[in-house]
Parts: sequence; structure tokens; C-alpha cells
Amino acid sequence: MIELKNISVRFSGRDILKDVSEIFHPGEIIGLVAPNGTGKSTLMNVIMNYINPNSGKVILNDWVEYTNEKNEVKIHQLVSMMPDQSDLYNQISGKEHLKIYSSMWYSNPKLIDSTIKELGMASYINKHTGKYSLGMRQRLCFAMQIVSDTQVMLMDEVMNGLDPTHVELISKILVKKKSEGKTIIVASHLLENLEKYADRIFFMKNGELIHVNALSPEFEEKEITIVRVAEVPDMLKEKISKEFSKISVQHLPNGATLIDVRGYDSENLGNVVAFLKENQITQFSFGKVTLTDLYSMYYQEV
Repeated sequence: MIELKNISVRFSGRDILKDVSEIFHPGEIIGLVAPNGTGKSTLMNVIMNYINPNSGKVILNDWVEYTNEKNEVKIHQLVSMMPDQSDLYNQISGKEHLKIYSSMWYSNPKLIDSTIKELGMASYINKHTGKYSLGMRQRLCFAMQIVSDTQVMLMDEVMNGLDPTHVELISKILVKKKSEGKTIIVASHLLENLEKYADRIFFMKNGELIHVNALSPEFEEKEITIVRVAEVPDMLKEKISKEFSKISVQHLPNGATLIDVRGYDSENLGNVVAFLKENQITQFSFGKVTLTDLYSMYYQEV
């Protein structure tokens, strides 16, 4: 378990993190979502003690804090951050990188070969990383994080540069690690993917960490709550708003329109469909509010 207690960070008179308090539990994947420059990386660097907060503290397992060098060593045996591609040494092999990370964290050496196999890296793992493609380098960085086998794992844009097949593969590995009791914190711009596997998702804005359920309680609902219309001509937006004036209609900055149909029976849903078809609107679907919808509502301007 890792606890953030009243963490504040200020740079050049601006609050990057403002009195952030949260507890992240074992067996939990936490998603962090925000535009660049809003504090995601700063938060991770505070957890790693790469940045000293102006106030507040990080507490691991209810008692260990960054109060001295001895405690920092203890925490860094239990908490790791996925390396950046710029951290790779081009003149040594991928396997050597994995051996280094395994030895640094005293993890089981058998994890090296099993991780290579799981990520499909066998064909290039013994080559110098200077010959790797962007996707190969990213997979290696992820593999280095996995072989460290720490209790808490921090990952900033883990899916960067990966094709859909490897995005899905890494997602499955994250879920597997969660089942082993790991606490995993992932910052990502791949919202649809993050929504599939994260247990809790937080937005960051104005230095604050905000649980998405606080913005939209229906986000976690499993039943149909909205009709989503992909693209609505401007001249029809007002007509839709008037037709459904008794319920919520939201025209999002990303171009989508959401019609709130919570509690609607099949007859009322049929009336919505009939209205859309009468107005030559055929690109619509039934579902619930998505993370992409919330991102558009919260961060983008019309």
C-alpha cells in the first residue's frame, strides 16, 4: 500500500500538485489521465523521491517514509518506475538490461526468460538496443519494469509507440500483475484501453487529483445510460436539445452528442431512434459515458 498525504509541489509560483491525498492499495491498477504539463510525471517523481514536495509525505505500507537514506533504500526496493527509452544503453543487449534490473531489485532470475517469452522478444533480445525499433525499445522498458518485480510499479505512457497487438498483450500482463497483488499506477493517453483494465481512474487539473466518479457518478454504471451520436450538424443540435428538453443533452467539444436515457423503457428508446432516423442521423449507438467523453467534457473547450 502507498499513501500520499497532503502532497504539494510548487514551481515558479505555480501549484503543480496541491494538497494531494490518496491511498493506493495492493492488487489495484490506478489510471492517471491529463494533458501534458498537468502534474502526472511530477506526482510519480514525488513517489520515487526524485522531487521533494514543498509539503506532505509519501508513506509505504503504513510506516516507511523518505525521512533518511536508509528508508529511501527500503522504499526503492519496493517501488520502481518504468525506465524511459533514453535510459537504455545502445551498446549492450536487451537481455543484459533485464539482468541489470533483476540484480538491482534482487528478483527471481527466472523472470527474465519468462518475460522475454511472454512479450515475444526472443528474436531480438540478444541484439544491441541501438538496433531496436521504437516499439521494441518500449517493450524492453516494460520488460525491465516487470523483472524488477517490485510491490509498487509506476508507468508513464507504457503503451507509447506500440501497435494494437502489443497494447493488448501488455494490458493482459498488467492485469496478471494486479492479480499477484501489485499496486500499479499508469499514466496514459490511450483512454479506451485504460478504461478496460484500470480499477480507479483519476484526472489531474489545477494541481488536484480527481476521481472520475466524482465528475460522473454514472461512469461505473453497467446499464445503458446514453445514446451517443457521433457527429451532429450544427443546425440539428438545437433541434435535438428542444426535442429532448426534459432530459439532459450534451454536445461535447469532440463533436459527439450524448442523450441521457437513464430509466427509459424500450418504447421511449424507440422514440429516440425514430427521431434520429427522421433527421437522417444514422451514426449513433447505445451505451454509457466513456472515459473519452469525460476527457472531452473536462479538458476541452467548445
